[in-house]
Amino acid sequence: MAASRLAAGVALLAWLVLRTGPAHATILLFDQQRDATSASVVQPTSSGGSLPPDYGDNVTGAVMAVPGGLFTYGDGGEGFTPHVTVDIFSSAATPSEARARLWQTGYGDLVNVVFGEGPGIGGAPLLSVLLSASDGHVVDLYGFELAGWSNADYTIAGIDVLAGSVPLFSETDVLVQGDFSGPRHTTFTFEQPHSAPEILLRLDLSNLAASVQDNIGIDSIRFGQTPPAVPEPAAVLLLLGGLALAASQHRRRP
Repeated sequence: MAASRLAAGVALLAWLVLRTGPAHATILLFDQQRDATSASVVQPTSSGGSLPPDYGDNVTGAVMAVPGGLFTYGDGGEGFTPHVTVDIFSSAATPSEARARLWQTGYGDLVNVVFGEGPGIGGAPLLSVLLSASDGHVVDLYGFELAGWSNADYTIAGIDVLAGSVPLFSETDVLVQGDFSGPRHTTFTFEQPHSAPEILLRLDLSNLAASVQDNIGIDSIRFGQTPPAVPEPAAVLLLLGGLALAASQHRRRP
């Protein structure tokens, strides 16, 4: 009897370790930039502006005070992501320049998007979004939207979602909508979010001519965080009581 109770206690402990708190989610709207002259004042997005490197980092609310003004975000209904940072960059990035640019309209019906800029006229073969969690948390990628400039459709080489070198999702020959004859943008929504301590979302535009690789814009990146598993205090007390009872029964055996 004691052995069975002890086994039950161990099973309960395992269940508690795997149990997690509620998930959280933030939506990047890209509605702000810092002014180009001093980079010290936050202002509404303008076409051709640079994405602020701290946009999307450690989001605690729909409106956040940051150096120079305010950033705004959407809420997926789950809450926000104070333990996640965001880096968006093109494959033409340099140590001082991510080459992630903002644009207001013209990418289908999306408003305020990010595109990758190349070293010259046009874009870059890859546009990447890196989501990194801290303090034992996990990043959850729920979805995003793409559209083509100037109100045009494109087929891009592929989309990958990676956890390090491990593929979580991959699709080739992806149609990116944007023209007036059908859907004005392409939406990716994952029925179950892709989760890992660090996630890389990568758009492969290498099949497009360099002059039009900047014609793919991304918007409404929805991501979340899952807290580390923490046993609930009451359940821990119950477990300890069960283990104590099992030990007591074991001592009474002849």
